[in-house]
Amino acid sequence: MSEAEFPSEFLSVMARMGARPDLVDVSKGHVNVNENLTSHGIIRVAPLMLLADTVVGMRLESLVEDWTFTTDFSFRRAGITAAENIEARSTILRHGRRLMVEELEYVNENNDSVGHAQITFMRTPLREGEAKPDVAKVRDRMGSLELPALEQPVEELAGISIVDKNTGKVTMMPKEAVRRPGGFVQGAIMTLIGELSAQTFAEAHYNTSCVVTGMDVRYLIGGRSGPLVTHAKWIGSPESGVIKVDLVDEGYDVLSCTFLAQVQSIKVS
Repeated sequence: MSEAEFPSEFLSVMARMGARPDLVDVSKGHVNVNENLTSHGIIRVAPLMLLADTVVGMRLESLVEDWTFTTDFSFRRAGITAAENIEARSTILRHGRRLMVEELEYVNENNDSVGHAQITFMRTPLREGEAKPDVAKVRDRMGSLELPALEQPVEELAGISIVDKNTGKVTMMPKEAVRRPGGFVQGAIMTLIGELSAQTFAEAHYNTSCVVTGMDVRYLIGGRSGPLVTHAKWIGSPESGVIKVDLVDEGYDVLSCTFLAQVQSIKVS
């Protein structure tokens, strides 16, 4: 199938990141690690967040009449090693009337641990006149179609620009290809903006290559207007490796997302 033949929802930035649900076991999904999803050869956090959203969020969205919005995502790497394929396996921690919490274990093609995550979703009723797409149908098609591989770094495809490495200033003007149904910027894209901010900030201060090894993300209100702009600062001394990133939607002058990131310097051959 040529790119022109794909439905538009499958050519969004999120879809092109390649997270695929398992059509047999709904608690699983996987992503093939394209070099354009990586930094210094290591998969970024954002595609792994999207994999969590695909495995857990799309399953929940297909089961309830409400919207399900991601409120929190926490991730820790098990190590800094390259992988060709990563599988996520989810476990329910709590499914309540309003909040649903699950955790995920990520493993590579050798079944070695890549990392661990916990993710929370909040149920929100549709507004009067709103209609949800058939998420179950979209999920099934995502699991069966072979999408075109990324041919440019995912941050470039999303339209993210690094403005000032020394302050971690990263910007993005939202376009339709980064939005989820309802108009908000998808959580994985918000995660990518924060991850890029923390990484470039650390690399500017350490003067060496870095990888984000852990992230705690709070999705406060989805970016809708833009531009979305970040600012980073150290928590304690730079030696701590802990960075706080705030992401502001300047169109509405609101704090949209906040991150606590752990970074680690690496040697690149």
